[in-house]
Amino acid sequence: MATVLKDSKELKALKKEFERRNLNAKSIMNVIKYSLNGIKSYAKEGKSFIIYVFCSIIEILLGFIFNINGLEWILIICMLGIILAIELLNTGIEAVCDCITKEFNPYIKVAKDCGSGATFIVFVVILFLNIVIFTPKIIALF
Repeated sequence: MATVLKDSKELKALKKEFERRNLNAKSIMNVIKYSLNGIKSYAKEGKSFIIYVFCSIIEILLGFIFNINGLEWILIICMLGIILAIELLNTGIEAVCDCITKEFNPYIKVAKDCGSGATFIVFVVILFLNIVIFTPKIIALF
């Protein structure tokens, strides 16, 4: 009985929190719409989008060709998601910086270089991950 009351109080508190944050179906759909707009903007304007899509297709095809296991699929899918997310953040940083000024500013240079550096680190990790996953499978062919 105490558990039911506690759960009921928790549900009421959760409902109140949803109302406080104005979380309803329409606001959630707007969040999704804005997120998809960001991805769409990156796909249209992002310099490296085509490269990442091409590499992702190759990586997924290799996964099917070499019949990688579940853990390897999880690692690859997570890393593809992470690189896309980092690249979206980097693109956002660059857009804000360009909005502030087009003139050279050492702080803006640091912001842009750090965003680019974050993307590069994830790219190197993905490259290493692919070497670890696919090299033994390729060697096994010979």
